[in-house]
Amino acid sequence: MDHQKIEVGAALDRAQAGTLLQELDRALRKKPARLVLDLKQVATFDSAGLGTVVEGMRRARELGVELRLKGLSQPMIDFFSLVSVDRLASPPVSSGEGRNLVRRLGAVLEPIVDNIIAVLRSGLQALEAIFIGPFRGQRLRFDRIALELDQCAGGALPIILLIGFLLGLILAMQAWVQLRMWGAEIYMADMVGVGVMSEIAPLMTAIAIAARSGSSNAAQLGAMVTGEEIDALKQMGIPAVSFLLVPKVLACAISALLLTVIFDVVAICGGAFFAWAVADIEFLAFQEQLKQALHFSDFAVATAKSAAFGTLIGVVGCALGLRVQGGSEGVGRATTNAVVMSIFAVIVTDAVFVTAQRMVMD
Repeated sequence: MDHQKIEVGAALDRAQAGTLLQELDRALRKKPARLVLDLKQVATFDSAGLGTVVEGMRRARELGVELRLKGLSQPMIDFFSLVSVDRLASPPVSSGEGRNLVRRLGAVLEPIVDNIIAVLRSGLQALEAIFIGPFRGQRLRFDRIALELDQCAGGALPIILLIGFLLGLILAMQAWVQLRMWGAEIYMADMVGVGVMSEIAPLMTAIAIAARSGSSNAAQLGAMVTGEEIDALKQMGIPAVSFLLVPKVLACAISALLLTVIFDVVAICGGAFFAWAVADIEFLAFQEQLKQALHFSDFAVATAKSAAFGTLIGVVGCALGLRVQGGSEGVGRATTNAVVMSIFAVIVTDAVFVTAQRMVMD
């Protein structure tokens, strides 16, 4: 027989739990293709009765039988919504499986690999939409880009100003402590200018954008996925990549460029202020030394870094947001992963830039 049905009476409580479990066992021993548990007559129930239903689901899953619940009342649905039924019904992992290092390692690495593949795929789709899309009649949505740019750059500007000034001040202070022993305080300008422009400004700006906009993009798109808004866009024939992903990616890239320049200026001003207030170095002397220390190549490399960092942050946040699974819990997980993965990608990319720059110089 391919299908079987079990009807539960008016009461599903501790007294009836044993009888119901026996009926489920008898039906499952026949291994039907589908077993329907009809609960429409149930008027009263307790946790023991519903626990029996969960136990029946677990046993059916072990035997490969599809167990369907029919006629669930609203109180039952509310009860099941408080617990993870799939987790309770899943068969326990055996101790041997838990000790299997390969399986445990695979369970850790598989989501990471999946996320990396999703990010690469989204990055290629974004690049295609930006550079090839206009030739196919898919124009860029500059109004949406401007809105995203305002949220990304405008929202991060205050924290960038504060962090930039304080870091410039701190860097000048650390340099002054060492250089004053040799009477070379003027070289604070070199350390502040080169350090800020080459490394500190692009990295700190990228981290700030990842924490704000990268997480925000993942949460926003994840909420749209769980609310089936992405599916609605597809039904209307609107590609999610050009409509949602491209404006966010471009906004992150442009914001990273603009905010890095602002960070450079503010941090150097912080260093110059410390040099003037503590080391008695005039602003003009600091400026002249800074001109000798910095070159156009430093600015070009920093600009390329910032654009790459911003693009990475935008792609990672959007990619993880668009593949959210598991409702609100999945949205929170994607938000956290977007920040972690964005910062990791930024550090790796920075290492690649530094290595390539040193190879060119050598």
